[in-house]
Amino acid sequence: MKVIYCGYRATYGAYLMAALHVGIYKGAQFPSSQFIKAHFDSCCLYGEQYGNLIYVGLDESLNEIYAMGCNRFFSVIEKAHTNIGKIFKIEEELCHIDVSRLEGLLPRLIGFLLARNINIKLCQKLFFWWFSRKYRFFAKVVERQKRELKKPK
Repeated sequence: MKVIYCGYRATYGAYLMAALHVGIYKGAQFPSSQFIKAHFDSCCLYGEQYGNLIYVGLDESLNEIYAMGCNRFFSVIEKAHTNIGKIFKIEEELCHIDVSRLEGLLPRLIGFLLARNINIKLCQKLFFWWFSRKYRFFAKVVERQKRELKKPK
C-alpha cells in the first residue's frame, strides 16, 4: 500500500506526519533543533512544489509513505490518482490523508514569506514555534492513522 499525506504544501504538516509515520521523528520524544532546522531547510527548498510526491520511507508494515503538496485540490488529486490506477490496471492500494485542515494557517504564511525572500530569520522562528505547537498533536494523529491502516477491511 502507498500512503500519501497531502497538505497545502508538502514540506510542512504532510512531511511532518509522514516522518512521524516512518519513524524519522519519534512520536514520544521531541526532535533536536538540528532535525527541525533540516525540516525548515526542506521547506525553503521545496515548499512551492505542488503535485510532486516526496518519498519519505517505509513503515513497519512495508507501506510506502509519501508527502505531497496539493494546494487546495486534495479531492482532485485523490480522484486522479485513483482513476489513473484504474486506467493502467495498477492494483496497488492508495491511501490519501488530507493534512491541510490540521496544519493551520501559519505554514501558508511562512511559505508565502519564503517564496518572496521576506525575512528568513522570522520565518525560521515562526516555523520553530509552529513545529513545537503541532508536534505532539500530529504524533497522536499519526498513531491513530497507523492503527486504522492495520485494521482489516
